[in-house]
Amino acid sequence: MPRPFIAIAAVLLLTGCALPPNTALRDWARLASVLADHPDAVAPAASSARDGLVAQQEALAIYLYALSVLAREESLLTFRDDAYAPLIPRAAAADPAAGAAVAALGQALATARAGNFPPGARARSAGSATVLEDLRLRPLIGAADAPVQVLVGTLSRGTAGLAGPEQETYRQVLTAIGEGHALLKARIDVIRQREVSRAILDQEDRLRRLTLILQPDAAVGLRPDPAGLVGAVVQP
Repeated sequence: MPRPFIAIAAVLLLTGCALPPNTALRDWARLASVLADHPDAVAPAASSARDGLVAQQEALAIYLYALSVLAREESLLTFRDDAYAPLIPRAAAADPAAGAAVAALGQALATARAGNFPPGARARSAGSATVLEDLRLRPLIGAADAPVQVLVGTLSRGTAGLAGPEQETYRQVLTAIGEGHALLKARIDVIRQREVSRAILDQEDRLRRLTLILQPDAAVGLRPDPAGLVGAVVQP
């Protein structure tokens, strides 16, 4: 076979083997983070009980956003302890179990942040005896699943006395988030395989359908910074 044809065949082979980036986990976690942050669903009026539920929402949204960051290997995770810490007593004021869950998520995020690579560290390790690997994602999911399920439960119970289509839809969102995260925990050893990505895409579709009936939250829309505490704690 002439050399030009060999070269063309090699390029086509490489092109055919190249797969698009696997963004399923990132996209599901980012959407779940936005939907979890819905203070209008927990009560329309200010109260200590409402504040505790909002704190639980914020902690859940922060964790899910952080998960979306770590879905891309070697990403730098920002986590500001001082901005996160006040959520713990606020959540505990509504439910002690929720306070413990918020604290556990904070510990898991601090551990993941401690595993950040210096910029370019993995690339520089390629020629050495030990190649650095980003091992933060699986331990984070494993440590976070129990507190995530607690917060899904406490938020669902906290809104149970509120009748209305918005609250009912929000409880469906919480159920979907809890079941989606349980899927991640169950598939944790093969979390980056394409088959798992398809299952995560199904979970994202489930959440997107709920966005069609969940009313926009005016409280979020009126914030000076729409990202709220998520932005203060985990956004760069």
